[in-house]
Amino acid sequence: MKTFQTVEEVNEYFEKALADLDKEYEQKLLTIEKNEQQVTITLQKQYEQQKAAIAHQHEHEENKLNQNCVQAIEKIEMLFANKRKVILENYKITYEEERKNYHVNKIELLEQKQAEERRKFQFYNNQQQAILSQFEQASDLTDAIEQAMDSLYQELTDVLIKYKQQFDEAEQLFEESCHGLVQQRDEAIENLMNNEAASQSQLDDQLFEALQDLSEKTEKHYAQIEQSFMEKEQSLQEMVFAQQEKINDDYDEQREKLFELQEQALAQFY
Repeated sequence: MKTFQTVEEVNEYFEKALADLDKEYEQKLLTIEKNEQQVTITLQKQYEQQKAAIAHQHEHEENKLNQNCVQAIEKIEMLFANKRKVILENYKITYEEERKNYHVNKIELLEQKQAEERRKFQFYNNQQQAILSQFEQASDLTDAIEQAMDSLYQELTDVLIKYKQQFDEAEQLFEESCHGLVQQRDEAIENLMNNEAASQSQLDDQLFEALQDLSEKTEKHYAQIEQSFMEKEQSLQEMVFAQQEKINDDYDEQREKLFELQEQALAQFY
């Protein structure tokens, strides 16, 4: 132990020792505080970087989901557009076939009508020749010719009525067939539109669910890094508190020791 000559020298020495101890104590606390601030800043920076990375990943996956949905809808629209085109082409082909058959049927009926009318005229001409050779008196001849003409007129009228009815029936069948084709086409297109809308609605539902799952996953990641950040902060605070406790204990112990040494040094003067 240092040798002292006076009480003043003792007090002066230990006052300086206590001042140095206080300075060292404050320096240690300040160092711990600075270290804590630096580590806290580092932790906060890491936490913000992790949040930014999660947000970026969320945006990337969200854009990808939306893009995939748009591409799927475009494919659906193209697919159903092709199906609609096939329906319209089949309708045109079938309509042309029906129209052609109707036209051919009309020509056949017209030819049959003309052939039957020719037969009637031929029969009338033959009948005229026979009448001219059978009757000598003019009055009898006139009556026979008028009767033959009336018969021809009636037969031609019957032929006209007969074939008009067949023409009307053929036209009605054609119109009914065309109406059925139009109705079948419209129903097919309507079903196609309903199926397209249902497919797009299903895609929208799938996108909504996928975006919900993505949001839940992102929120879970946010919660995980926040929990990790809070645990690291708590661990840091506990470590700082332990260091401060140790410094305080060491400081109190050294102060107590200095006071004891001071008392011992002063004891030699009394």
